[in-house]
Amino acid sequence: MQPLPRDPWPTHLPPSFFSALPADSTSDADAHDKAGAPPPSSDALLRLLHALPDGVLSLDADLRCRHANPAAQPLLRPHLTWDQIDGLSWHEAVDDDWIDTLLPWMAPALRGEGGHFAVQHERGGAVTHWELTLLPDRSDAGVVGVFLLLRDETARQRRQAALQEQQHDLQRRLQQQDARLALQQARWQALSEGLHDAAIFFLDTHGAIQDWPASAERLLGYRAEEVIGTRGPDTPQQPHPLPADVALALERASLLGQSESTGWLRRADGSRLWAHTVYTTLTGLDGELLGTACLVRDMTEIRRLEELLRDLNQALERKVEERTRQLLAANQDLEAFSYSVSHDLRAPLRHITAYVQLLREDLGQPLTPDVAQDLHTIEQAAEHMGRLIEGLLAFARLGRAEVQRQPVDMPDLLRSSLNRVQHDPALRRAEGECELHLPDALPTVEGDPLLLSQVWDNLLGNAFKYSRPRRPAIIAVGAERRMGPSGAPEAVFWVRDNGVGFDAARAERLFGVFQRLHRAQDFEGTGIGLALCRRIVERHGGRIWADGRAGEGATFAFALPLQRLPASPEPDSPSALD
Repeated sequence: MQPLPRDPWPTHLPPSFFSALPADSTSDADAHDKAGAPPPSSDALLRLLHALPDGVLSLDADLRCRHANPAAQPLLRPHLTWDQIDGLSWHEAVDDDWIDTLLPWMAPALRGEGGHFAVQHERGGAVTHWELTLLPDRSDAGVVGVFLLLRDETARQRRQAALQEQQHDLQRRLQQQDARLALQQARWQALSEGLHDAAIFFLDTHGAIQDWPASAERLLGYRAEEVIGTRGPDTPQQPHPLPADVALALERASLLGQSESTGWLRRADGSRLWAHTVYTTLTGLDGELLGTACLVRDMTEIRRLEELLRDLNQALERKVEERTRQLLAANQDLEAFSYSVSHDLRAPLRHITAYVQLLREDLGQPLTPDVAQDLHTIEQAAEHMGRLIEGLLAFARLGRAEVQRQPVDMPDLLRSSLNRVQHDPALRRAEGECELHLPDALPTVEGDPLLLSQVWDNLLGNAFKYSRPRRPAIIAVGAERRMGPSGAPEAVFWVRDNGVGFDAARAERLFGVFQRLHRAQDFEGTGIGLALCRRIVERHGGRIWADGRAGEGATFAFALPLQRLPASPEPDSPSALD
């Protein structure tokens, strides 16, 4: 144990404290008699000594133990008790750890010099704290012994250490709180300084401006000293940054916690801005009302864009109405044209055909070859003109006809079209001159069966017609499911032949009205069939295209959208995929 210097202990026993105890010499009692004061009662002094909470050990001039109380037990050796040490040398009675501590102080105490120090004692892992005081026992003859006063400070030290720890913890939390407050203040300052198209300011519980940061001054132009403490609202007689409906907005915020308003605010220079203001009621931890936070955003440019967009929409609506009127007029013209084609153009053709027949009868038989050829040419031209009119009418009617959608059995549709084409006298082929490769199954699609049958009729008819010079003609039909360019599933159907083909660079012209890539004397036709196919497929939400080379055949394909892909796809024709 190492002594720790302390301030003097305010415990002083009178020199005659132990003189009345039974073990004292009678000379001390005589000294009291000579002083004229009666000696204290021995029993009273013993009771007082034993009742003291601090330990007391009395040594004589030879450092032999005279008396001790129970509280002095920590000074003694473990095998001794406080009532067994009378007459023992202090080396025999006092524990070795204490002897090492007290030894430097004994000689000064016997010379009349007291001492006071603190001792920290560790034994068995437990730490105790003590305050030890050495007092000289003085009498008329001088120092006749030493008093050792021992006080246990462990509990007080622990309380003090706990108190210090609490103080340190409180100080640490205060420092952390100060740091957080400083950070919040810095963030608030940075936010206030960084806002450009918005501002934040605060109102007190009465609706008056309480805090006017730099963002508010920058956005609205009012200086802080001009507006702090004022309530508004803005009037022509007294300009103010708060809007005219501020009272109503604050009332809604007090009821709902937050409210919003949009309207014009006046800047200090008289200019106005269209602002969106959010009012948020602020309350403390105890529910006390602290005021209202106001967030103002400059929405002037957005309002101008909205007005511009509204003007553009109105102009667009006017243009749409105008275009709609034009389309209605065009449809009426188309209806009139269709009626004219149906009635006015067909009548002259019928007259031409009838008068050619009359002319042939009037000329009688036999006709010269030149006359017969001229009459035949006139009849063929009239018939061709009739087919053109019928095709044009069909094309016009298709644009107005509504698509009657339903599940379409494509294999059945294909067989019906193939039957019609094969029984067409102009397309009929002798046995063995044509090879057909048909799929076992085709995907089912949603569409109009009557319109889609026209697509098959035209594509199959073209394949038979343009493969006429081939021996044998090979015509293949196929289909597959795949993802379209837009990422949606679609069914693709195609008809492939080994006919005369066409120039691939001119493929797009094939789908125009009256557009043909071959001479009429080589291959009959009106040039409307593929245009009809394109319009039908596009009205079904699909697409159509062609691929080929001159003299190497052609492939015509069209794609129709699928609602969803079936769990198990139908098989496609292996020959069609070759």
